[in-house]
Amino acid sequence: MTRVVAIQKWLGQGGDPLAPEAIQFTTRPAKSCRGCLFQKQHSSICNRACQIAQRAELDHCERGFIYVEKPVNARQFSIIEGAH
Repeated sequence: MTRVVAIQKWLGQGGDPLAPEAIQFTTRPAKSCRGCLFQKQHSSICNRACQIAQRAELDHCERGFIYVEKPVNARQFSIIEGAH
């Protein structure tokens, strides 16, 4: 019996697609993608995040950085809940 598995589950991608254009993010040094906001997203979303980062003059993720949520006023609600 053949079992069909959704490609997102097979690739380990979880959750709804994020919109990098709607998220305030910054970079921090890292040795892998672990901890990146876009770690479990499709490569097209990761690529959009890279383009946005370049326009904002942030370091590129392939140069040893990951994208993390930008610190905001503690009284404001976080856009990404549970992403940490």
